[in-house]
Amino acid sequence: MEGRGLYNITLALLQSILVSLLAYVLIAISETDIVLNTVFVLFFLHFVTFYISGYGKDFFKRGQYVELVKTIKYIIFYALLISFSSFFLKEKFVISRRGMVYFLSLYSVLNYLLSFFVKKYWRIFKHNLKGSRNILLITAMSRTEKVLDRLLTANDVPGRIVAVSVLDMPEFTHDKVAVVPREQLLSYATHGVVDEVFVNLPSEGYDIETVISQFEIMGIDVTVNLNTFDKSLGRDKQIHGMAGLNVVTFSTNFYNPSHIIAKRILDICGAIVGLLLCGIASLFLVPLIRKDGGPAIFAQTRIGKNGRHFTFYKFRSMCIDAEDIKDQLMEQNTMQGGMFKMDNDPRVTKIGHFIRKTSLDELPQFWNVLIGDMSLVGTRPPTIDEYEKYTPEQKRRLSFKPGITGLWQISGRSAITNFDDVVKLDVAYIDGWTIWKDFEILLKTVKVVLMRDGAK
Repeated sequence: MEGRGLYNITLALLQSILVSLLAYVLIAISETDIVLNTVFVLFFLHFVTFYISGYGKDFFKRGQYVELVKTIKYIIFYALLISFSSFFLKEKFVISRRGMVYFLSLYSVLNYLLSFFVKKYWRIFKHNLKGSRNILLITAMSRTEKVLDRLLTANDVPGRIVAVSVLDMPEFTHDKVAVVPREQLLSYATHGVVDEVFVNLPSEGYDIETVISQFEIMGIDVTVNLNTFDKSLGRDKQIHGMAGLNVVTFSTNFYNPSHIIAKRILDICGAIVGLLLCGIASLFLVPLIRKDGGPAIFAQTRIGKNGRHFTFYKFRSMCIDAEDIKDQLMEQNTMQGGMFKMDNDPRVTKIGHFIRKTSLDELPQFWNVLIGDMSLVGTRPPTIDEYEKYTPEQKRRLSFKPGITGLWQISGRSAITNFDDVVKLDVAYIDGWTIWKDFEILLKTVKVVLMRDGAK
């Protein structure tokens, strides 16, 4: 659900870039009296104006005429704020009347053009983002054509329709999205990449509440057309518009958007520091790891948020053919369920024991954090073979971005021998997540690493 709350922030940031560039260019015109300090003040006043004018509300739904009216309203608020600020700040905010006219006139035209291009290309752009949400549509034949076309073309849909299941038409086909048979729905949602399920079914003949529950148990958001049921459901929900429809979204968690932004900032800052440490450590570790003739970095496809595949990096701590030998060691697996772990693993090299005990093998994962595949704190990403054995209940641990550390790592992971206990810890983290929880886990992780507790 976090994608919905970031639309206005993204729009405001794009406009702030336009404000800064335009103001900076106008410095060259002496009669505007604009100086560098003016640029910073105009940048700040833009965000204030954006908020008090309500410019971002219904941005993707309004037409060009309404957009013109909204732009004029926004510019009037901006002009008033500039005038008041110029009066009170005096020499700290210098701009002449002519400079103000130049700036606001040019900005109003450029901002209107910006809004036009954002609306035109946003749908294409957001579908190519790493974090674009994948939506599964569940509907009936009587509603398929109208709703599917809307969801494929509307700008305010927070993701892209990747699959559709028409419950009363098994032979349905479509040239733009995958078609999932009714009997394969749960399997597709469990082992495919699904961030959200959109339900548009007639209430007659379908148990909407059961449909919602089946996907909520996986940690997948469920959005329902309000016209599909006539009773209130007692779950956490958000009512909003999508593709011209009034819909309600059910989710096990609705997170604070400011905490989500703070988490990403924390990830980027932490990743930069971590990569610096990784670079220093690699000067000593790489020659030692490569003594057996293999590569220093171990790369493997892992499963990320809601089933996404990504390349996972670590310093290699095992012998070169470790993955081939794994099948022969499955009988010695000490973990019950969807994870492999064994004591005194013979595949671990001499240097591998050291870097595992000190957690130095994790350092290359800061690259995964920097590019957005992982977070500093989250759940551990499973391998493909582990993921293929997941039940719907276990998939819920993947409703959050995987992390280098997490609640499992600081809770005596060596003593945990049942994968369901790992899932319980992950779900407890997901259900109670705030940015402060991440700080708490990071501090405890430092203690665990320094004490060398829980690593084998």
